[in-house]
Amino acid sequence: MHHNRLTVLGPVRAFVRSDWLTIVAGRHFELLEQMPERFSCQFETTHSPLPALRRLSRSHRGLIFLLTDETARCLGIAKLKAGRLTHHRLRY
Repeated sequence: MHHNRLTVLGPVRAFVRSDWLTIVAGRHFELLEQMPERFSCQFETTHSPLPALRRLSRSHRGLIFLLTDETARCLGIAKLKAGRLTHHRLRY
C-alpha cells in the first residue's frame, strides 16, 4: 500500500475539476488544502502513482506536482513539471 501526499502548485482549477484521482487509481482521499494557486491532499494507492502523475503533468504543463509516497520502510519524494520527473527514495 502506498500512502501519498500530493501538492499541486500553479493555477489548479482545471486540474481539480479533472478526474485525476481515478487516473492515479487513488482511494481514501482526504483534502488538506484548496486555494486558487495551491491544492494539497492525501490518498492511498496499491501501486506507485508516479507514471500516472507524469502523464497528468504533461497535460497540465503550467503546474508543479510535489509527491511524498510512503510504503513499508521506504519514503519517496518526487517533483514533476511538464512530464519531467525528479525522484528520490529513502529506505529506513
